[in-house]
Parts: sequence; C-alpha cells; structure tokens
Amino acid sequence: MAVASAPPVKVLENAQNVVLNNPIFVDSSSYMNIHDNHAKRDGLRDLLAHSMRGAFHDSSDRWPPPQCHYDSRQELRSKITAWGTGASVEIHEPVLWMYGPFGVGKSAIAQSSADALAERKKLIGSLFFSRSNGLNNPNHVFTSIAAQLALIFPPFANILDRKVRENPTLLTAARPIQFEELIVKPLHQLQSQLTSIEGSVVILDGLDEIDGVDAQCDIIRIVAKSVREQTTPFRWFIASRPEPHIQRAMQTVEFSSLLHHLEIPLSPIDDHEILAFFTQELDRIGNEHDLSSSWCGEAEIATLVKLAHGLWAYVAAVIRFIASSNSLGPIAQLRLVLSLAEGPGQKMRTNPLAAIDQFYDLIMRQIPSEVVLTARKLLLINEIYPLSNSFGRNNDPDDFALANALGLSRDEFHVACGFLQSVLHLQTIHRRLSGVLAGGGLVVRFYHASFMEYLSDSERSSEFCIYNSECFEELLREIIQRVHEVHSRGAATSRATREAPSSVIQPMVLVAALSEAQDVKPSFFTGPREKQGHLLDFPRQRDGVYIKVAPLICIERETEQYR
Repeated sequence: MAVASAPPVKVLENAQNVVLNNPIFVDSSSYMNIHDNHAKRDGLRDLLAHSMRGAFHDSSDRWPPPQCHYDSRQELRSKITAWGTGASVEIHEPVLWMYGPFGVGKSAIAQSSADALAERKKLIGSLFFSRSNGLNNPNHVFTSIAAQLALIFPPFANILDRKVRENPTLLTAARPIQFEELIVKPLHQLQSQLTSIEGSVVILDGLDEIDGVDAQCDIIRIVAKSVREQTTPFRWFIASRPEPHIQRAMQTVEFSSLLHHLEIPLSPIDDHEILAFFTQELDRIGNEHDLSSSWCGEAEIATLVKLAHGLWAYVAAVIRFIASSNSLGPIAQLRLVLSLAEGPGQKMRTNPLAAIDQFYDLIMRQIPSEVVLTARKLLLINEIYPLSNSFGRNNDPDDFALANALGLSRDEFHVACGFLQSVLHLQTIHRRLSGVLAGGGLVVRFYHASFMEYLSDSERSSEFCIYNSECFEELLREIIQRVHEVHSRGAATSRATREAPSSVIQPMVLVAALSEAQDVKPSFFTGPREKQGHLLDFPRQRDGVYIKVAPLICIERETEQYR
C-alpha cells in the first residue's frame, strides 16, 4: 500500500534580502508533537494531575528549597552520593534510611543529594513531603514516582500513557495496585532496556509527614517487598524522624538485611559548620545594609552558635529573622536574638525543642498586640482548610480567600504575614478554571513544619496556640456571624455565594472545618428568628465530597442554598 509522503517544507518562501549569521537548522520531523491527534498524551497529563508536583526536588512550590550551605556536611553528602552512584565501598544495601530528630537538617541533606544525583543522571524521582504545606497525600506517592520516571525514560512514558488512557481508575487505585500497575509491570515490559536506569535512586524525604501512620508503614512495606523481590531496579533513599512505628517497620526481618541505617544526631560536631554559615550569612546581610564589618563580632556569632544547639532549622530561621525587611533593621533583630541567651539554660540542655520554641516565642512577641490575634486566626484557617485534604491541594486558600474569611483587606493580610516572614513566605499559584490557566493568588508556605507544630501545641506555645479558646472560639463566632449575614442578605446573595470563585472560602464549609478540627458544637443563634429555625443536617456535599460533621447552627428554613 502506497504511503503518501509529507509535502515539502518551504522555508522563507518569497523572502528577500535575508541574511543568516551562523544558522542552525534542526530537523524536527522525528520529534513527537503532544498536540497531534494521535499522540495527545492524555494519560500522562492525567497522571501528572494525580501527582504531587509541588514535592519534586526541583519544584517551584519549594523554591528556595532547604539545602546544605557552602561546604557544610560535605563528608556526609559525599557518602550518600557515592552510594547513589554505586561507587561506595562502605554502603552496599539497596535502601538507605537517614533518620534524626527534628531540625538537624535532614531535608537539606536530601535536597543537596538529589541535586548531586540529578546532575549525574542517577535520580529517578524524589518527593519531599510537607504536612504544613499540604504535600503529604499517601495516595499520590507512587503516581508521582511513575510520573517522574516517565519524564526521563521515554519508553516507559509510552507504556504508561497507554495504560492510564485504557484504565484511568489506576490513578485512584489502592497503593499496592498503583505500584504494581504503574511502575512494576511497565518496567517488566522493558526488561532489556533498563540499563540506563539500573541502580538509580528514588528519594522519599520526610516520610513521617505523610498523612497517616498506617499509610507511612504501608509505603515502607511496598518498597521493602519490591526490593526483596527485585521487581524494580532502583535504590531507595528514605529520610524521616525516628518515629517508633517507622523504626518497627524498618526493623522487620524481611527488610533489615536490605537496609543501611544513617543516623543524623544532634551533635556539637556540627558547631564549626554552623559557625561558618553564620559568619558568611551575617557578612552578606551586613554588606546588603551597608553596615560596618564589626556590626556582628566573634562573640555574638559564638552566642548564636550556642543558642542553635545543633538545630539547622533554628539557624536558617534566625538568619531570615535578622534579615527581615519588616523590622527596625539587622542590628535590632540581632539584639533580640542574642537576648535569648539570658533565658534559663537548664531547660535548653534537657529539651532540644526548647531552643526553637524560645525563638518562635520571640517571633510571636514581636507582632504588635493589635495584629497578633489576627495573625493566629489566619494561620488557624490556613491549617484547617481544606479539611484533611478533602478538597484537594489545589484548593489551598490564597491571600484573597484568607483575607475574605476575616473581612480583611489584602493589605491588612500582607501586614499580618509580614511579621512572620522568617518562618513563612507567600508563593504565587495558578489554577485551572474550566481548562484555562488563571489565578495568580498567593498561598502561605512554611519553611519548616516545626513552626505550625509549635503553634498547635498549647504546652509549647502557651498563649500563642492557635487552638486555645481565645483564638479558636473568636474565629468560630466570626464565621458563624458571616453565615448569619449571608443568610440575611437573601436569595440573590445566596446565588452569588454559590457561584463565587473557588478562592472564596464558603462560610459553611469553614464552620464545618472548624468543627471537625476540635469537635466543637457552637451555641445556636438566639434572637427573634430562633423559633422559626431548624438545624442544618450534615453531611453536605461540596464538589463531590461529603463533609461529615454534627449539626451546627440554627437558621431559617429558606437557607436552601446550603443544601
């Protein structure tokens, strides 16, 4: 059968007086056009939509990522890189578990290792989980690894695209099925082509931040089974805190012989590297603000090193605090940090969390009294909405939604966040609405999970805890009042509320989230309309997801818009 040839390509037809300097012509006829009707790659697009792109090592969601600075941790990084490239004479096991307490720099080590391995083309995929930033969905772990593998291994991408198009339910299947169908079986079909990815590394950082203890253990078991049965050709680098359930999962008979333990303890050995980091960063800050070279002397830097207690998370936060633009300047900020050295020392020696808790306490106390409650309520809304990831990560509230929830202007919102820029930053996001890229709002992103852990624990944060009665109940009253106002405006407003953009936090959904967050049953409204009211029955459906909470408030029967 004759095959019609493609029409000749005419370049610069009818052009006159054209001069080409050192031209380079590229024959693109062999390249795949993803917009071609026969190769739309819809399967891979759907796969990416069910992955945690924000958790990839090079994602803009994590920029700038935590990294080892300058020459710090050089010996440790070299050891991991040698293992990852197959050049280690010390570590031969296919799984490397790096563990240590909070704040010792595990994520920075993992990030620097990911960069080094990617540069050597030995990185298959990486996921940096973050509870505080919503990057912790256990059902998107293996879809994310498969998506990253597809990006660097075209034969795998072709098989995966077809599999997902033929069976889209794989994207929401149970984790063992996802691993088998999206990773193991496609690789098995390419058995003779795996040389280029043999021994490459998958990095899972912050395993303890994945949502759910059972899910964390499940992922360990799936990886262990694969390594034991050699169904994938990878090395696995897992980093986490040494939580008891993770230790038990790692120490099973079937897994322990395949595992190399790499402990990162809190240790004064790192003090000389912390000293070097403080010295270089404070020099940089001094130059940026045209300060004299003596603005921060050796004695002050030595005090900062002592305050850090080996916690790299503390070190990085202190530098951001001193460099904060929302302050009286670096000298004043430095004095505030140094004043912490005058506090009680015994608690600092016996409790490693005391050092960073003391620093976070300092940050909160620098917020003006008329702003601090607003800041806490904003952080509380950001923490509990969306409810347990029920509405998906794309619905994280942006600056407009957070400001709207409290009746603030955007400027007032940014003022409140400005006092916290040493522990969080605002990141631009874009969302797809009806297939069109839109948005441009800002979402809150935290540099380290420890700040929200501090604010969520009343024993650590005391009056600054976001769940204490002053903050929680006042926010609940405000939101219920907003519900009442929406109701009182009538049906016209209700239609506008229903049709509002996704960035607007619906009052009833927020009340439900608050209620689930602390099992609160708010007092019913009282007033002239009380006897006409009825209880709103839950669960209610929003975007196909049911919210299961107790009956909440008493309002009029006409409020059918919430049904």
